[in-house]
Amino acid sequence: MRLITTLLLLFLSLNLFAQRKGKLHLELLTADSLRLAMRHAADEGRLLQWGDSLLRSHYAHGDINEKKYRKMMAHLRKIDNHLHQGDSLLAANGRRINYDTLYLAKPQGRWTIKFRTNLSGARMEVKGMNGATPFDGTVRSANRATLSMAVAYRGIAVALALNPAKLAGKNRDNEFNLNAYSNRYGFDVVYLSSATYKGTVSSDGVETPVSKGMVQQKALNINAYYALNGRRFSFPAAFSQSYIQKRSAGSVLLGMSLDGQMTDIDGTIATNNLPVKIKLYEFGIGVGYGYNLVAGRHWLFHLSALPTFDIYTHSHITVGSNRVNMKYTFPSLIITARSAAVYSWHNKFTGLTFVLNASTIGNDNHLQLQRDKWRLRLFYGFRF
Repeated sequence: MRLITTLLLLFLSLNLFAQRKGKLHLELLTADSLRLAMRHAADEGRLLQWGDSLLRSHYAHGDINEKKYRKMMAHLRKIDNHLHQGDSLLAANGRRINYDTLYLAKPQGRWTIKFRTNLSGARMEVKGMNGATPFDGTVRSANRATLSMAVAYRGIAVALALNPAKLAGKNRDNEFNLNAYSNRYGFDVVYLSSATYKGTVSSDGVETPVSKGMVQQKALNINAYYALNGRRFSFPAAFSQSYIQKRSAGSVLLGMSLDGQMTDIDGTIATNNLPVKIKLYEFGIGVGYGYNLVAGRHWLFHLSALPTFDIYTHSHITVGSNRVNMKYTFPSLIITARSAAVYSWHNKFTGLTFVLNASTIGNDNHLQLQRDKWRLRLFYGFRF
């Protein structure tokens, strides 16, 4: 009897599973047919008008009169016309093949949806001499974790990010990232406003703790690259997944970096108990190298480093009301290092990327500043 009961329960479970699987398959087919219908409507310039059934429903129930209905439909047609013109330009650009198809390819699907978890932080180190007394200090900002979602259409993406710690009032730092990558050239813009630095300062063997709020900084870093082998090597394949790297390839990179910082230091941890303000601006150019390693059918690994050497600096330090220009020694350096690991299957992909911006400027016999800003990103996405 127990055996019969067990077999019956197993049969019912398998039957229920088959029904649910069949229902899920039907829902997926329905969703895909909806996607294809929307794509067909977009190709004909009716992306918004395709969904006019909602307006028709309101019109049929008398919620809107005929005049308002016709006005709204005319407005939709006008917007659709602009969208269709823009889509035609993107489509024409997408059909342009200016790369080696043995090494690179464009993925199938116009839309890309990505879910991302971002973790970032910053560190600042100062060394120098106060008369004949050496001093040094290291402070780190609180790490910032954000959740974001990005939607891209034909390579044009918008993203929305959420910082749980900021919403909870535990972290008031502000960070802004703007990235654009193509096979030939691209750039990163990173802005950070932080008041969460903490660490220690040492002078003449005496360590002084630095608590949150004693060091406040606003920093802007812009770096750009030009890949000489952009026909075979692709930054987007590793960082935006808008291209597919089919074979391993590398490229020499030409680059430039612009770094600006404004730092306020509380007088209780500064020289002679006077508040300190540091303003620093530097611009550099340089040469680096990047490489994409394709491993098997699914894996892509990326590693690159782009050092730039300052050709222009303009910085000074103000202690109380006394302003002194900073002294420099060659080389003052800004380094942008990137790495990535991407796993792709079917129309899906997942992986992580890491970007580090590090700079060293000044003379440790006078005053030297070292600063680094890093960002780790984990992501999952799919195309359709």
